[in-house]
Amino acid sequence: MSDTAGGGGYGAQMRVPLRLAPLAVFLVLVVPLVAICAWRVPAGQVPDEPTHVMRAASLLHGAIIGHRVATLNVETGSRDAGVTGNTGLALAAIAGNGDMAPLPPEASRAARLAWVWDIPWQPRLSFVSSANTAAYAPVTYIPAALGLGAAILMGAKPHAAIIGARLANVLAFTLIGALALLMAARGRLLLLITLSLPMTIWLAGSVSQDGLAIAVTVLGAALLTRGSRAGFWCGCAALAVLVLQKPPFLPLAILPLVVPGTSGPGSWRRRIGGAVSVALPGLLWALAVAALVSVPLLPGPPYHPGPLWPGDPARLFRSAIAGAQIAVVMHHPVQVALLPFTSGGAALPSLWLQFIGVLGQLSIRLPRALYTLWSLAIVSGLGALTASPRPPGTRWFTGPAAAVAVVASVELIFLALYLTWTPVGMDRVDGIQGRYFLPLLPLILFVVPASGVSRRLPGWLWWPAPIAAILATDATLPGVIAAHFYR
Repeated sequence: MSDTAGGGGYGAQMRVPLRLAPLAVFLVLVVPLVAICAWRVPAGQVPDEPTHVMRAASLLHGAIIGHRVATLNVETGSRDAGVTGNTGLALAAIAGNGDMAPLPPEASRAARLAWVWDIPWQPRLSFVSSANTAAYAPVTYIPAALGLGAAILMGAKPHAAIIGARLANVLAFTLIGALALLMAARGRLLLLITLSLPMTIWLAGSVSQDGLAIAVTVLGAALLTRGSRAGFWCGCAALAVLVLQKPPFLPLAILPLVVPGTSGPGSWRRRIGGAVSVALPGLLWALAVAALVSVPLLPGPPYHPGPLWPGDPARLFRSAIAGAQIAVVMHHPVQVALLPFTSGGAALPSLWLQFIGVLGQLSIRLPRALYTLWSLAIVSGLGALTASPRPPGTRWFTGPAAAVAVVASVELIFLALYLTWTPVGMDRVDGIQGRYFLPLLPLILFVVPASGVSRRLPGWLWWPAPIAAILATDATLPGVIAAHFYR
């Protein structure tokens, strides 16, 4: 089941079903579990889902971007940003498994869930604070907004409307993932693994934009392996969506310059145009966010700056201040650049578990054996790449340049959280989660070269670990959901 191309005759006939094997596994073993999560996981039990719900709902009111308000956040005393929406929907999303229900502590879980399902719509729209998600571009919220709108038209109450939005995301995730597995010329097993990780499944079965962002990136990677002009431009468009939603992935604009592409007159103009098309929408959106939405995050009690602060150590701050952190970066560029390896390195085991899947509000760990299986599955996906020839047109610098793009994206993810989430001057980075790096996994297929030794191994060798991990997840996750939310 390798990605190698077959010859004619019987061999070619045999390879057609093998090329469809990742798609079959995805549709039969992965998509149903995503749907189960969408139906069974209580609303709000996916990271940041309540604010993602409100961002999706804001599209129904024509809010292309969130907005900043002049009034102060009553809890923190800082300026606020968010969207306008129905607070009944917000309450249904925040209530999650019913912990906020006005019921006695001894009330059963079923009674609390029933209360959440019965939350009514409020008679008017109100401002809802969501400083993070108010800044996100609308593209990956479109399926959820359509599902939410359809549910509302059918008379659904807020919680049922959230489930409708989730199911719309499941459908979009399925279509995008299936198209990627059909179109890829290399790395299908790694793409399947990316789509099947427990963390991906948990996000894809929610109103979060992250599941669709991962699927779109998988599709972009698949299209860029084809070496055709249409595949190149569509792949660039998919990467542009990721950068638009998540500006720290801006270094991925390097990929159109180095991936296999059409040759001939004007090829470098196309490549430069592809790089610009990946980067420019995200840059323009970031400027709009800075002008209309951005507010200081992490407001709280006054604190003194950390050891990297170059100014007065007696100065007091109340939040993470990007302008002050930029001064820190200017005075300590090397030390800040190394924080992913010093601060992040110490947290690497925890980040790896989160990358595979620490669910709920980073509170639900899966059985240890499942993390081992998925670690082996990822290694197998990388091994399959070494057994697969790189697409025609691959240059000697494709792998190193793609590696630079991936590493630079990791650096920018850390830097973004250092600027916006970490207290000023600290020698650590706060707020890092393993799931932030999931979109980079499918892009590794441009980094790993083919190996003559691996190509002599049987293609099926790489499949047992991923299939075992997927089957184990299918067997485990429904029970995890039941144990944490329904007992």
